[in-house]
Amino acid sequence: MQISYLDGSRLGRGLVAGARRLIESAGFLDRINVFPVADGDTGANMAATVVSMSGALSLAAVPSIGAVARQAADAALEGSRGNSGAILAEFFQGLAEDLAAEARVGTRRFAEAVVHAAAAARVALSFPKEGTIITVLHDWAASVHRIAQSSDDFIVLFRESLKAARASLERTTNLLPELKKAGVVDAGAMGFVRLVEGICQYMQHGHLRDSIPGTAGAFDVPEPEWEEPVSSGGQAPTYRYCVEAQIAGTELNPPALREALAALGDSVVVAGSRTRIKAHVHSDHPAKVFGAMAAFGTVERQKADDMRLQLLRAAAGHRRCAVVVDSACDVPDADCLRLGVETVPVQVIVHGESLMDGIGLSSDDFVEYLAGKPEAYPTTSQPGAASFARKYDLALGYADDAVYIGISERLSGTLEAGRRAAAASRNAARLHVVDTRQISVAAGLVARKAAEVAAMGAGVDEVMAAAEAARRSVKLLVVTKSLDGLLRSGRLKGLKGLAARALGINPILTIKADGAAGTDGVYFGKGNGFKAVLKRVASYLAPGAALEAIIGHVDAPKEAQALADELSNRYTVASPIGITTISPALAAHAGLGTVVLGFLTPEPKA
Repeated sequence: MQISYLDGSRLGRGLVAGARRLIESAGFLDRINVFPVADGDTGANMAATVVSMSGALSLAAVPSIGAVARQAADAALEGSRGNSGAILAEFFQGLAEDLAAEARVGTRRFAEAVVHAAAAARVALSFPKEGTIITVLHDWAASVHRIAQSSDDFIVLFRESLKAARASLERTTNLLPELKKAGVVDAGAMGFVRLVEGICQYMQHGHLRDSIPGTAGAFDVPEPEWEEPVSSGGQAPTYRYCVEAQIAGTELNPPALREALAALGDSVVVAGSRTRIKAHVHSDHPAKVFGAMAAFGTVERQKADDMRLQLLRAAAGHRRCAVVVDSACDVPDADCLRLGVETVPVQVIVHGESLMDGIGLSSDDFVEYLAGKPEAYPTTSQPGAASFARKYDLALGYADDAVYIGISERLSGTLEAGRRAAAASRNAARLHVVDTRQISVAAGLVARKAAEVAAMGAGVDEVMAAAEAARRSVKLLVVTKSLDGLLRSGRLKGLKGLAARALGINPILTIKADGAAGTDGVYFGKGNGFKAVLKRVASYLAPGAALEAIIGHVDAPKEAQALADELSNRYTVASPIGITTISPALAAHAGLGTVVLGFLTPEPKA
């Protein structure tokens, strides 16, 4: 049997077979993921890329190889995730560009297109690094070109070039110090080799059913001797966030965007065309990255994964249960890192633009915005289903179950959005939802108690029980400089009688047991809020009693620290009271100068 040409149908089916082979290996790729960051998600990211690609390919007879290559390229770009996923998407962009006018091709013409695609993938990177998927792409393309000069059989072409790709893959261990230290090959490069294996298998056997993951004997190519799970031995990332987005426009400038992103971080990949780009960069400043992207076109599908969190979580190992919160549930950053808590960003709308809370819009930038007394007051919106799905998948990647702990359903639609996303997930049975009936640091305290139990190895029932116990005993006290934002947002429905504040009567705000807004006393004069808060705490705790608390603030760090110091003097504090900036999602309503105290009372409320 000989295959002398590739048309659209053969290419499409070959790519689907290759995608299935890569997806089958995703878990192993995650375990050997070392470079550029040992964040354990290369397999998941590449799988997401090819899942999108294979899902878009029609398996009906499509005569034009150019049309199928374009389908594959567009879908891969749309679904690409991570460094290797973006590089793979750019490879398919290059292939589609070169084959655009072709109906079917022989081995030599196909080889020319492959060489062009490998070169396009290299150009997509600001600083290509040898020993990665870029190296294996180049070596495989060179092998395809060499073999095509002497054979017009695609079965021979893929079988022999696969040998070259595997040999190149094995060499990656010695090309990068990080890989050599860990004793592994590059995960992204291995993902590409898996893709070629699947295509090779299809070319030799011609049946997609043979390539279904888990089918015994599906691949008659031998596995490398080094394929055993090993410790990645990864180091801390230079930058904290893996930032990605799509940029749409009419005359985009990929080289200029690549240069702009290189000034904000490393691992820059800019893939796509002059009308649609997928950009990837590692950076400490996601908001600045998204701002730089916006200068080139319309920014869509923003994503920023915390690589430091992923690395610490990988080091901690598999858990029985993970905890997920939304960004309106104010958990101090140090606690999120220590306990492996994933955070779904709420959307903050500023001048009609939707920005990710704390990521696309930092707390400092938001404070500066509010200080300018803008005419158009910001609003908030619940996260989209895709944001929840992404965080759920990350959490379930290292745990048997996950519990989403959200702010009061009486005050926000975010909890219901998280519940819907959980129900729609393919892992719905492993996802669980808890309504804290609280907001801000009080909700954060509930989440922290649950995460501490999870970190000790507890299962989902114990974690949810810990959250429920904390919910019953947590108390929130809020002092604001102005109620305008809260009243305007509708968060304080039923409290409009607080106009007495104009007479110097000021409320201490709280959240009632049913999750609705309320008050917990009043005080007279603008400078007496903290004294009133301390008095209210004393009504719940005896002098010297154990105190567990989190304090949040909006541009009031000195006041927050002063409150923490006074509480530490009056009560027994096992560890320093956590202080955090209130997320822009709540700060938009509470306003500048707000200070929020969440603490646990000794006895659950009835």
